[in-house]
Amino acid sequence: MDDQELNRILKRIGKACFVTYFREFDNSSLPNKDVIEILMQDEGYTKNSCQTRTSGARKIIEAGRAKDALMDISASSGVPPEIAAKAKRLAEGL
Repeated sequence: MDDQELNRILKRIGKACFVTYFREFDNSSLPNKDVIEILMQDEGYTKNSCQTRTSGARKIIEAGRAKDALMDISASSGVPPEIAAKAKRLAEGL
């Protein structure tokens, strides 16, 4: 996965969503359907939107680009400071 694809997928997921639900996306024992249900309940997203977000996030993680994505988000001026700080903490833990 190159940087362009990473950015395209992150844009579809939403940077704040990727950070907020990173632990769920990164938990391979949690089936996609359960992550989708969590997103639908917590955020009110449509099922299709949740499927797109979940598959995209897991694609980033499986490609080994999670730390890159989180570091990019932590440096982004387009996310709230608390999201940037959480992204940095998550990246440091990888």
